[in-house]
Amino acid sequence: VTASEYNPNCFISQKITGPITCVSSIDMEEDVAIAFASRYAKMEFTEFDEYVQASLEDFLNLHNGLFTVNMSANVSMELTLEPPLHVTDPVVEMDESTLIIPIIYTFGTIYIFLAL
Repeated sequence: VTASEYNPNCFISQKITGPITCVSSIDMEEDVAIAFASRYAKMEFTEFDEYVQASLEDFLNLHNGLFTVNMSANVSMELTLEPPLHVTDPVVEMDESTLIIPIIYTFGTIYIFLAL
């Protein structure tokens, strides 16, 4: 799925730079963020706070870090990660190349955004 703009909820984004530049992001409703962060951090969260936000940022950073390490090892492409950001804008503008991938769990849907 693609879109020209998106109304974020709990939107975390991270830019990868180097010979290629891309942005990966995740977004979900607050209750889904709490459930997802609880599972990821193996802690019980009951409200959306800085711990939930930090868990989501860590999740995105970990997976992007694995991608950059694999790109370096497999195709000798050195990429750099910028720090993950919690986006609070009411509307996020999307490039036409941005893919939106919904992942449906029993506790809700997580949206993954990939833009080259």
